[in-house]
Amino acid sequence: MSKTKLYLPRLFQRGKKKQYYFRMHVDGKDKWICTNTDNLDAATENAKAIISAQNTVKAMVKTDVSANNLAQTFVRSITGKDVFSMTLTEAHAYWVSLTPEFSDLIAQSQRTYEAIFKHFVNWCTKNGYSQVADIDYEAALRYAKYLWDSNITPRTYNGHLKQLSRVFAKIDAIHHLPYRNPFDNKKIQRKKQVLGNEAGHLPLEPKILQDVIAEAAKISTDFRDLFIIGSQTGMRLKDVVLLQWENINDGFIDLKPHKTMKSGNRARIPISSTLQKVLDTRAADNGTIYVFPDLAEHYQKNESYILKRSQTVFESVLGKDKTKVAAGKNRRRNTSVYSFHSFRTTFMSMLAAEDVSTRDAMRIMGWESPEMIKVYEKMLDKARGDADRRATALIDRLDGLKITIPEIPVKVPPARPSLPELTELIKTHSNVEIANIYKVSETAVRKWRNKLA
Repeated sequence: MSKTKLYLPRLFQRGKKKQYYFRMHVDGKDKWICTNTDNLDAATENAKAIISAQNTVKAMVKTDVSANNLAQTFVRSITGKDVFSMTLTEAHAYWVSLTPEFSDLIAQSQRTYEAIFKHFVNWCTKNGYSQVADIDYEAALRYAKYLWDSNITPRTYNGHLKQLSRVFAKIDAIHHLPYRNPFDNKKIQRKKQVLGNEAGHLPLEPKILQDVIAEAAKISTDFRDLFIIGSQTGMRLKDVVLLQWENINDGFIDLKPHKTMKSGNRARIPISSTLQKVLDTRAADNGTIYVFPDLAEHYQKNESYILKRSQTVFESVLGKDKTKVAAGKNRRRNTSVYSFHSFRTTFMSMLAAEDVSTRDAMRIMGWESPEMIKVYEKMLDKARGDADRRATALIDRLDGLKITIPEIPVKVPPARPSLPELTELIKTHSNVEIANIYKVSETAVRKWRNKLA
């Protein structure tokens, strides 16, 4: 087979550095290509390499190879070096090796991030993507649509894209990916999350709260006290079950919530009189580090038992149909709206009803999530609106405020003579006489006469 003859264009020196350039058609446009040298022999060799690489790429396009392979071929032809190459299956482990804070995450969060990327890799494999450098904006958009069409919640959807964005951003910062970070939030918008929607945990009415605690008492003293402490503090189930005596001092429960343990965030909850009675009773015959030693031991071996046993209490009082919201679009699983976490929502509602400031509520509840602050501020606004409506209804019922508003008497302006009348009166009457006729002062008559003059 004969070799294709390579035609070299004419070289021109341009610019202050007098480097050699040549003209070349790129994407249908006539462009000047720099050889990056002012030596004619070296410029000739560089021009040959560039033109040869372009011809190779054109030939490969006809065989429908990936963009990554084209880039590899072009760069290798000119520089003799390979561009960055990494398979998608290697990418997440590589990101972990460059992310010190990953080891600070709890094991469940680490597994979640790994599962998110594995889910993405599985989709890529089915759609013909294997290299990190293959993922362009179109691929990212297609995957985002695939995620949303799978009926996940906005929060889960955003979580997937955020983690993918973290991985691609870090790899791009080091190796300059051809498509940079295709999952950047400026390229793929996140879904707006509706705060306090119908699928959130609902607060308990006073009677229902009392009924729930009474139902828990049928199981055991431990469950009764567990539910009382939950209702009196708004603590999560895990925090109550694993509550230690060392966290109870000087009229407060002071602890690091397990959900935010790594951040060092603390909750400091005042102890009510009802809660103090429960704690005093339990302290009388308790020699362990836990307030609920038996439940704590059980929970650490099999936490699902405590969760399910707790949920049956709410289902017994309210019925299964009222404790859950059925799955629907963008929510694949049934969602509990009444559970142990409802104590937390109820406690938050009580704080809002008393107009407790956001800062104080954060300190009591141990929040660090901006989303929870927004939820609480929304509840504050609702509580203030409810208070305004109650105040308005009260004012409307007060009979003592229902008085008759007297009419304002119409004042008739005093009569005054016209100019011809005043002219005739002046001829025969004094100022005092004219004032008596029109029931005005002598000064007023004098001013009339001055205007006349």
